Amino acid sequence: MVDAKESKIESIFEYCVKPSSQRARPPLAPYVALTVLFLGGGLFLSRFAYFAFGFVLGAEPAREPFSLDGTDQRGPIAKITSTEPEAEKAGLNQGDFLLAVSEQPMKGLAVLGEAVRQHRPGDTLLLKILSTDPKGNATQRTVAVRLAPFGHFHGAWAFLFLYLSQYFCFALGFWVALARPQDPRAWFLLLLLLGFSCFMNPWLTLWGPVLRDFGSAYRHLLTFSAPMWLLWLGIYFPEPFPRQGLWRAWYWLAWPFTALVSIPTLLDTVVAVGALENLEATASLHRMVGSAVKFILVFWYFGIALFPVCMVAKWRTATSRDSRRRLRLLAVGSIASIGPLLILNAVALATHKNIEIDFPRWLWISTYVLISLFPVTLAYVILVQRAMEVRIVLRQGLQYAMARRGVVMMQVLLTAVVIYAGATVAIQKLHRTPVIMATVVALGFVTAFVVGRGAQPLRLWVDRKFFRDAYNAEQILTDLSETVRTMVERRPLLELVSQRIIDSLHVARLAVFLSAGGGYRPAYAVGLAEAALPAFRESDGTIQHLRGERQPASVYLEDAESWVNRDDRINPEERAYLEALKCELLLPLTGKDELLGFISLGPKRSEEPYSGSDVRLLKSVAGQTGLALEVARLTEAITQEVAQRERLNREIEIAREVQEHLFPKSLPLIPGLDYCGQCRPALVVGGDYFDFLPLADGKLGIAIGDISGKGISAALMMAGLQASLRSQAAIAPHDLGELVTRVNGLMYEASSPERYATFFYAEYEPATRALVYVNAGHNPPIVLRRTPRGSVFERLEAGGTVVGLLPECSYQQSCFEMREGDVLVAFTDGFTEAMNADGELWGEAQLMRTLLTCDGLSSREIVARITAAADQFVGTAKQNDDMTVIAARVAG
Repeated sequence: MVDAKESKIESIFEYCVKPSSQRARPPLAPYVALTVLFLGGGLFLSRFAYFAFGFVLGAEPAREPFSLDGTDQRGPIAKITSTEPEAEKAGLNQGDFLLAVSEQPMKGLAVLGEAVRQHRPGDTLLLKILSTDPKGNATQRTVAVRLAPFGHFHGAWAFLFLYLSQYFCFALGFWVALARPQDPRAWFLLLLLLGFSCFMNPWLTLWGPVLRDFGSAYRHLLTFSAPMWLLWLGIYFPEPFPRQGLWRAWYWLAWPFTALVSIPTLLDTVVAVGALENLEATASLHRMVGSAVKFILVFWYFGIALFPVCMVAKWRTATSRDSRRRLRLLAVGSIASIGPLLILNAVALATHKNIEIDFPRWLWISTYVLISLFPVTLAYVILVQRAMEVRIVLRQGLQYAMARRGVVMMQVLLTAVVIYAGATVAIQKLHRTPVIMATVVALGFVTAFVVGRGAQPLRLWVDRKFFRDAYNAEQILTDLSETVRTMVERRPLLELVSQRIIDSLHVARLAVFLSAGGGYRPAYAVGLAEAALPAFRESDGTIQHLRGERQPASVYLEDAESWVNRDDRINPEERAYLEALKCELLLPLTGKDELLGFISLGPKRSEEPYSGSDVRLLKSVAGQTGLALEVARLTEAITQEVAQRERLNREIEIAREVQEHLFPKSLPLIPGLDYCGQCRPALVVGGDYFDFLPLADGKLGIAIGDISGKGISAALMMAGLQASLRSQAAIAPHDLGELVTRVNGLMYEASSPERYATFFYAEYEPATRALVYVNAGHNPPIVLRRTPRGSVFERLEAGGTVVGLLPECSYQQSCFEMREGDVLVAFTDGFTEAMNADGELWGEAQLMRTLLTCDGLSSREIVARITAAADQFVGTAKQNDDMTVIAARVAG
């Protein structure tokens, strides 16, 4: 289930992938914002570089002999918070108050910076200082301080690393944002890294008027809002948390946290900027912010700590090996880099100490160096581990943009040439009358129109040249579903599916391997010599991986940390096979309980990676192909048996085997739910259907249906119902009513007018015990609930009419909240209409009475008892209809 925000994240390739003729024009706002941030950040870091690295180029600005902060006292006074060696040599101490600099009263903190900025190292400043002794006696004195240069302060490699890391953060943030300007993850990352890029002290008071106010506002806004962007990045990166179940709590937490961080950030920015120019005006606001500073810091560090928690939570639930590897790196890297800072600040808050003053210098410098490793971890995951595929998107996007702009420039130049030639002729050869000049202008407009229409084929050629023509995933799935359901021959099926993939994604090399003779042999290939392709053994590690994961697997042969290089089951020979195939993605073709084959996909002609949308499309195509292959394989088996034996009984037997194969062979493990199902056809094959579908996020799909009629025709329609349900469930629409509507349309088109099916489909969420369902004309399932007042039966009736009878029907989903001890029983009319020798029906009332006797029984025992009770009632009478029942008990 994907909502609007996640859909936006999942379509981040839109601007770089789709041609302008097939996509909406990208909004201008992201590019304006990027430009403003780039100019602001560039100005900040260039001014910072003058003081941090100016000594390398021979510049020797003087530095401030101490650091200042505002006070709670009114008037032109500032407090000395930390001192440099030259200040200590002059007799200044931490806690002294500065009243004036060179007879200039301390109206604002920038007074000291302005005085230092106008002097050079070696000059002397006269300071008016107010000191207090341990007894509280105040003494006012004048102190002469000899200014020192910045250069001698920068000898440590640790400081050099910290300063350079700020430029690294700036470059990485804008690189990612430039590649993905419409991806929220890129913006969260950019704003976070901009906060890191102004982490170190930039000596703002030395910047001069206006620039210091800009620098202060820029730095405070970005650094104090960093926990907010870090939390949002943790929620969305590398993939967003699901918006279902308990995961929704992350989104509920993020919004109030954002509000609570934004308010103190704005207040602190106002205080910081105001204190530079007028200490007295901001004294009251300084007192208000100072009183809440501990609470703000605790809340601030709480937000920072949530990022590693997000990464660990995603790591524990990730299914893909590549995703788990990336998340493990992020979790370990964030804990190693952020953890020491959190611990040190917790100790400082508890002991009322200043980190850079009261703790050893090596300790806090080491902590800062570690925190600067956090953006390095992000860069490694993004660039090396391909979390966002920035390199290829940026390169291809620029190449495509240049080609498209070339067409536009050609149009402009051609139009300009025509207008220039016409104007020249009009001026030199003809009279420059208003009519002649108006004709020239009209000729220019006509030329622009004609050239524009003529350039359209060229623009389309550029789109094709860069393989940017877009595909419609829903249309592909619908067309493929319509076609493959009628195909029973394997070769045409593989040709069709392969051609659809190649046409949609512009894949240069594709190979299909199918299970045969104890291994997986090439069955079809495009761009590769089919006869020269290798075969994979059942025991090969690649096959074991695909069989175990049952998910598309990206192949990064050049990445030592990729599953294909780390899995001990994969030998060098297999890696050589994959290298020969130029494989970038392996797509498993799965049946009910087995791996039927797989598709090896080479690189796309555009050199782009396979996006999340591509993989979801391919997964749905593979699901339909797997079902079609299964049907084709079983059809081939039926054809061979009929040709060999020419007996109808054998055909019926094969059909029964096919039907039994379609029923669940194994039950997915669902926490807190004990369930099972059973179908007993009246004839050799029947038209009843039940299924259990393992869904995303640990959900379970529960389906039961009853096809009109009996025998082989009903069994075939039952197989079609199962294929339609599974193909639509793979797309995972939000609304089950929409899912059943699509199933109804597919069933109507595939069946004869007199055929239909009653159908019940539900999805059970184990975390919330919510049962969302649609009842399409089926016998309402029963939920038995034990209460202190007795047993209560609930009937699940909401939904709509039967499926397959009408071309267009709408269905409504409903939700039932299951509780511990509840028992769900779904059944077909073969039970309620079971008839004894006297013509009496067993009925739903008898079923309910039997269910009341099942207290404490497992789901399998409940099914057995209901079946036994019905058989006892029927006695020796013949079974007239298929009998299917599902039981599910919610455990504690």
